[in-house]
Amino acid sequence: MYSNQWSVEDDAILIENGLQEKYDVCRWIDGNGMPCNQWVQDKDFSNHLRMHHGVGGAPSSQHRCRWEGCREREFNRDCLIRHLREQHLQWRWPCPHCSQDFTRKNTMFDHRDRNCPHRVV
Repeated sequence: MYSNQWSVEDDAILIENGLQEKYDVCRWIDGNGMPCNQWVQDKDFSNHLRMHHGVGGAPSSQHRCRWEGCREREFNRDCLIRHLREQHLQWRWPCPHCSQDFTRKNTMFDHRDRNCPHRVV
């Protein structure tokens, strides 16, 4: 018999493990005007941006989004990375109880713990 009792830690492990196996193509436009086109594992995307495209520095450092087709303004480093994940890479965090998708992991955790109609109390 299987238990359907999930802990917060179980949810975090499942979410993290699912993310580790996903790859996306980097569409960052380099100085030559061409997209990068390198396949990057999602968990390594921030490092890829820093190492290959110069998106680094202090958290408050300003960077323009150079993703193919993006016309957004400048962002500080952390907001740019969040913008890329939410808008261009389409990262979604499904609630483990009802499968509703969220663009931010912390929002999904809040929903799961407080608002999900299928949560275990």
